[in-house]
Amino acid sequence: MPVYPFTYRPFEGKYIRRFRWWVVFTEEIRLWNKSRIFQILFLFGLIQPLIRFLQVLAYNSAMQDPNHPLAPLIRTVTWLKVDAEMYYHFIRLQAPCVLIVLLFVGAGAICADRKNRLWEVYFSKPIHWYDYLIGKVLAVCFAGYALTFLPSLILMFTDYITQKNSSIFTLFNYLPLVWKCFLFSSVMVIPCALGIIAGSSIFPTENITVISVITIVIANTTLAGLLSNFLRDPNFMQVSLPVAVYFMGQKIFNISRNMFFRTDDISTLVISSYIFLSSLLFLIISVYQVRKAERG
Repeated sequence: MPVYPFTYRPFEGKYIRRFRWWVVFTEEIRLWNKSRIFQILFLFGLIQPLIRFLQVLAYNSAMQDPNHPLAPLIRTVTWLKVDAEMYYHFIRLQAPCVLIVLLFVGAGAICADRKNRLWEVYFSKPIHWYDYLIGKVLAVCFAGYALTFLPSLILMFTDYITQKNSSIFTLFNYLPLVWKCFLFSSVMVIPCALGIIAGSSIFPTENITVISVITIVIANTTLAGLLSNFLRDPNFMQVSLPVAVYFMGQKIFNISRNMFFRTDDISTLVISSYIFLSSLLFLIISVYQVRKAERG
């Protein structure tokens, strides 16, 4: 009787040497699409883009037809105008939906893998810690951009095709607006995504991560309000990370009105550095936790 060695079957596939994070990225998106709660939350986040879409159609049809019954109303009501400020308010008002969706998709991004013992699968070669972390961060950021930047592009394209005098050359006029929308979306989405990923890498369950992130946001904003009231200086509201993000959006879109600051006294470099250092801290926490997990 021949005796066969008890060994594993040799690997006969092809190793992925580039873009290995794509495996983690697609797996995260696949898990979201299977969730009915995510679908409901995402559809809820598309309500404002739908309203803005109708606003663009109504504005262009009325402004190009002097006899249109809505033309006097649209000329009178400033917030119905389709301009750069409309895109700022669109992205700004998407912030609550973005936070809720990112909490749902990101709160269990790392802690669920730890609880389900999936790290042994992910960290088997050739997947490394940076492939794993890049895939997780990009997946969560993609969910945020899908509610902010991508709808902005659709609104711009709708505005372009509904104008009678549009041509191929007028597309270049939208490039500065595209850049502003991308910057503001990034300032809003990236710190939020990194903070949630960092919380997921520290806390053991999704529920604790959600509660902790919401508590930190409320405490951060409350601290800024207390400093502003006690010291009688509204500029201390910049300590609040959400307020700092809104302020950066106003600077990106060149909007001078501000309900929190005396804008002449605020340095854009200081607030941008605050947002960058906060994001860097979140990233360092995530890197430390994931590297520790890979080393075992």
